[in-house]
Amino acid sequence: MSRICLIVCVALMLQVCQAYYGHYEHFPSSNPDEFAAHPWNYVYNPSARVPGHQFEGRVINRQQPSSYPLWKHSADNEVGEGEVESRLFNRLTANLLNAGFFSNRFGNNVGNGKPVKNSRPFSQINKWIPLTVNPDFPSVISKFESCTTFSEEEGICVPGAACSLFGGRPTGSCGLKSVCCINAVSRCGTTITLNNTYWQPPVTLGSSCSLTIKLDEGLLEQPKEISQIRLDFTSFSISQPNAEGNCATDVFKVIGADNVVPAICGDNAGQHMYLNVLSRGPLRSGKAVNTQPSKEITLNFEFGALSTAARMWNIQISMLPKGASYLAPPDCLQYFAAARGRISSFNWQDVETTTTRQLNNQNYNICFRTEEIERKRASEMCLSVCPVKNGGDAFSITTPTAATNPAAALANAQAAADAAAVTVAEETVTAAQDTLATAQTDVTTAEEAVAAAEATLAEQEANLAAAGETLTQAQVDLATAQTALEAAGEDPPAELIQAVTDAEAVVAEAQAAVDAAQAAVNPAEVAAAQETLTAAQTALVDAETAVTTAEENLALAQAAATDSANAAAAASDSASLFGAVGTVFTAAPADGVTTATCLYDYLLISGGRDATNIEADRYCGNELNPAGSAGQAVSVPVCTPIKSFRITYRTDGTEGEVVEGLNTIPAPADELNTGFCLVYQEK
Repeated sequence: MSRICLIVCVALMLQVCQAYYGHYEHFPSSNPDEFAAHPWNYVYNPSARVPGHQFEGRVINRQQPSSYPLWKHSADNEVGEGEVESRLFNRLTANLLNAGFFSNRFGNNVGNGKPVKNSRPFSQINKWIPLTVNPDFPSVISKFESCTTFSEEEGICVPGAACSLFGGRPTGSCGLKSVCCINAVSRCGTTITLNNTYWQPPVTLGSSCSLTIKLDEGLLEQPKEISQIRLDFTSFSISQPNAEGNCATDVFKVIGADNVVPAICGDNAGQHMYLNVLSRGPLRSGKAVNTQPSKEITLNFEFGALSTAARMWNIQISMLPKGASYLAPPDCLQYFAAARGRISSFNWQDVETTTTRQLNNQNYNICFRTEEIERKRASEMCLSVCPVKNGGDAFSITTPTAATNPAAALANAQAAADAAAVTVAEETVTAAQDTLATAQTDVTTAEEAVAAAEATLAEQEANLAAAGETLTQAQVDLATAQTALEAAGEDPPAELIQAVTDAEAVVAEAQAAVDAAQAAVNPAEVAAAQETLTAAQTALVDAETAVTTAEENLALAQAAATDSANAAAAASDSASLFGAVGTVFTAAPADGVTTATCLYDYLLISGGRDATNIEADRYCGNELNPAGSAGQAVSVPVCTPIKSFRITYRTDGTEGEVVEGLNTIPAPADELNTGFCLVYQEK
């Protein structure tokens, strides 16, 4: 008992020292632009802030040679994010003796799988000592503060015997005969209530594995109402999404949080999430009790039977109390508390890939605490793509296509116009060739008509000549008969008279035949046929000229179409290298086709602009560039002066084509998107 009293007295003295020598940190509670007042501490030198971990808003704090706050702060003039997190866990381990730090061992945590009696051996110590002296340092036994091992695990500094009772794993000394005790569970279907717990997979996994976080102010290990839970994925690897970007085989879900937490899969080591827990009513005070004193949040893995992935995870679960100055803003899934660092979408990795890594159905905010830079609050935040070494793509949100690239759209429109011109030229050649064929037929017909007319005329002239000869002979015969009649005297024989009469009839008939033959002769028909032939020959020449011209035009159109098709193909290939901005793109040609750009999948950076003040809010494509597809195919730094600093990441439910419909703007299909990785820096 005397040893316990001595420890308590020393702890009280150290806590008073902590109240005086503690460093001051700016931690906005709900708005990163607001500063919380800490009357117990003096203002720190902001230039001493060190950069955050590349994945998180924290710096790993290695084990300290002593856990006494006075010694630690007097020897360390720099304040890092690790101290921030250490303070975080000091708060969460408040009143470790009188708050039942060992309650996991004594009935409040079934996660260790060891049924024990509901014994709380230190539950009466709070009757002897005050609960707190410094509100920023709630643990009266200061050596039970948070600690970090050399393997970068977070634990709680306790005596070795207490760690054994608790069922934890001691990992090195943290001063004054204490060890850094690590609490880890590796079971499915378990429930935890202790802050700073690591959840790891069991040796054998079934089709699912879940862990429940129980929040209840009635538990001694939760003396304050928990407002948020932070999940840190120390390791996380399950099956990749399918080609559509859906977690169709393996998936990790959070159930029961009061903010929307997206389902994720793939590789997410180094990522984190903040889970909001709405207030459950007034604290227990006299007759006033919480309207909903307890709440459960479930972390759930579901595994597909066809997966061959090596599933592994190690999730650190931190419970953040209501009113703490280091809480994330309530609408932020991720929160970074350093002046510079690196952020990435879930499942982004610097690896060369031929599969989709971008996850569907993501819709969350990534927020950044406003830091002090050279004793002044940051006025802007700049983001640029991460450098990659292993073939990864640092920015790949949707697949830019010619349909959403102005230059490619113009090239494709020109190619389409030239292809249409080729079609018209081909039709013209065909028509000219048809006309030529008709003209050739007409010439042949006219030539035949001329020949027939000439033959008819010749026949008619021959008939006329024959009729003339017959008439001449008839006239000769008539003259002979008349001569014989005259020679017969006044009383010629009847035969002579008849002969003259007959000869006269023959002459009359022959004259009629001559007249008829003369009338039949018509040289005008030959002239007309010849005129028709001349016209047909002229039309034939014109048709031949038209065919020649049409063939020349076709050759020119084909050459132009070939050139524009090659230009369109090059522009289309180039379009996939560009970024995109805005929500829709309307094609330049007269058809005015409207296609979605950064409407379904995008990164929102409000007020984002490049060095030339070209501004855009929504970014997608393969490059981060406010100029979008009108700029070069290169990413540039994008800065925003709008505070609170935050960005929003959103993807829809499909990587496939969005078909035009009622109030639906069409979008081309995506392929092989990987998400994003960005380096940020406040200035």
